Amino acid sequence: MDFVLRMKDVAPRIWGVEFPDNINFEVKPGEVWCILGENGSGKTMLLDLISGKSGIRGGELKYGFFDPNNRPEGIKYASDMIRTMCFESAYKLADYNNMYYQQRFNSQDNELAPTVGELLKMSVEKKKGNRMLDEDLLKSLMEKMKINDIINKRIIMLSSGELRRFLIAESLISAPQLLLVDNPFIGLDPAMMKELNDFFTLLAQNGQMMIFSCPSEEEIPDCATHILPVKDKRYLPGIEKDKYLADSALRSTVFAPRKFKTDELQATVLSKPDFDEVFCMTNVNVSYPGRTLFKDLNWRIMKGEKWSLSGQNGSGKSTLLSLLSADNPKAYSLDIRLFGRQRGTGESIWDIKRHIGYISSEMHLYFRQDQPCKKIVASGFFDTIGLFRTPTDAQYELALQWMKLLGIDHLAEQSFLKVSGGEQRLVLICRTMVKNPDLLILDEPLHGLDLANKRRVREIVEKYAAQDEKTLIYVTHRKLEIPSCVTKHFEIQKLG
Repeated sequence: MDFVLRMKDVAPRIWGVEFPDNINFEVKPGEVWCILGENGSGKTMLLDLISGKSGIRGGELKYGFFDPNNRPEGIKYASDMIRTMCFESAYKLADYNNMYYQQRFNSQDNELAPTVGELLKMSVEKKKGNRMLDEDLLKSLMEKMKINDIINKRIIMLSSGELRRFLIAESLISAPQLLLVDNPFIGLDPAMMKELNDFFTLLAQNGQMMIFSCPSEEEIPDCATHILPVKDKRYLPGIEKDKYLADSALRSTVFAPRKFKTDELQATVLSKPDFDEVFCMTNVNVSYPGRTLFKDLNWRIMKGEKWSLSGQNGSGKSTLLSLLSADNPKAYSLDIRLFGRQRGTGESIWDIKRHIGYISSEMHLYFRQDQPCKKIVASGFFDTIGLFRTPTDAQYELALQWMKLLGIDHLAEQSFLKVSGGEQRLVLICRTMVKNPDLLILDEPLHGLDLANKRRVREIVEKYAAQDEKTLIYVTHRKLEIPSCVTKHFEIQKLG
């Protein structure tokens, strides 16, 4: 084929979104492109146009691998030969059998979910005319993504990193003609990131056509050969990766320095904490069928301490945090004290949650309400996934103040489901911080954020931590992202 993809003077048809210019973009055989730009710049929108998820109202969009007059059996549209792998792909899994956030931690309910092996088998059966991955590549994929380690796990029981590995395997197993990958390394520990990066290189060497989308230069896969810079929904001329990295002027245009004023924020006034001990776990054992997560685990945090929490994908970090956040019923049978009170002595989950601000990738998946972003932020006052009560005018004002601080106040009336993944993450960070909680739990809060927004969020976390009586638990695989305020560290060792 002479080209893989050709967009000529394409005018997108996306409701409520204006593009300053028509789009011209061509991918030739042997090229691997990375769409690069800040959060909300239009990267995912371009992937949606390429995949057929969004339509066009003018111009030409052609695929070199698809001939409408000579289609393979089972193929009706070019989109049938394209797969998109992104964080949002997990929404379809969250919808399976009406899954809910706490279901993962309820043993009676999580048995309703399918296993990784069952879903992969279903994917193979529905491959719709796509090729199957070469046997040697398939073996390499299964080994590098350690799929056999999770093959019998219920999908609801996967950690965010394990879920990402599954989505990668599920997307690749049928060897689509074109693979679109949005934020390829979200949720993976450093070892798994390297394995996936190496596997993308192997795929490229074997002719797999791929287009990536990344919010920062540090996440560009090694196999990428070309960069398509994006700025404010304007798609700049494509350029070879090495030439882009050597062009400081272009790089500063794509990622323009931004200054933030965190001193404009007025913290919510809460009553002074009436406890000295935030939580204490004593000889905690947690297991699920066929697997032990914790054995004789001990951890104590006092008011005002700032901790980091680390561990490999699947080591149990999310389960540990669920014991602290009142989402896991196993806490009732364990020796756990929360906010100076023994768990299971008459307190409600809301008594616990009113002290906590919490964000995680798993929780992000379950925000599927078609509500304005300002309502999602305001739901943080009530600790609900979505807003089902009417906030006061003062609460709405504070929600908008937080959105302004993070530079997303223009999204206030937009549907949460219609903004980019990075913008959604910023909305949820506002939700987490809005009530100035006694305990702030941030589980990989910088996922999917561009460098400027990462810096902004870290500054806000540092300001929060400057309040002596506030307690922080910061979870990340990347040590360089740990805020300077963190002075204590806890690492979970993966058992078996």
